[in-house]
Amino acid sequence: ARKEIDIARNYRINHRIRAPEVLLVQRTSNGATSSTAMQRNEALNLAQEAGLDLVEVGPDQNPPVVRMMDYGKFKFDQSKRAKEARKASRATSELKKVRLTPKIAENDIQQKTKRVLGFLQDGAKVQVFVRFRGREQAHPEIAMDVLRRVATGVAEYARLEQKPVMEGRMLSMMLAPRAGISRPASKAVAVEPRHRNRRRNGESTESAETETREPVAQSV
Repeated sequence: ARKEIDIARNYRINHRIRAPEVLLVQRTSNGATSSTAMQRNEALNLAQEAGLDLVEVGPDQNPPVVRMMDYGKFKFDQSKRAKEARKASRATSELKKVRLTPKIAENDIQQKTKRVLGFLQDGAKVQVFVRFRGREQAHPEIAMDVLRRVATGVAEYARLEQKPVMEGRMLSMMLAPRAGISRPASKAVAVEPRHRNRRRNGESTESAETETREPVAQSV
């Protein structure tokens, strides 16, 4: 595979190339690479006939290596790739965390889900966790339902990297962005309504517990 050209350098192009003789590297019709030594002016004429620029990509070679290309488009494409690579590198090195509570209000879960979605669309992994306080830990199914609803709300953009697990007084799951997902125009996040068969003190009935025992694996 050919090496990528370093876009941080300033290349000599066209008549700025000073060497009288160059080595023109180009692709043939069958996809192979050919190298031809020729006079600089001859290479310039070939580039002009093709409507391209002659770019000196190997100035330290003898003779210098040149290629024919649309230099403006090349610089734009390479800058775009470098920007995307930096973005991906930052995303993979960062882990975003979003904290929830078992008794989170409907409006709050909408906002938290929207925040999770934003992180995913930026290419970051997200740890979503529920922190228990006091007797809340006696009813993990409620927290499981909260996580399931968040995962369902971002299912279009996320895959479940780690199923919900208990760690001390915390229930957490890990979401990762699906391949090829980018930030679209802003849209509403659809979060399922809370199960109605809950008692006022926050406890869940047996039917709700059964329904949410496997919360996210099939949703994301």
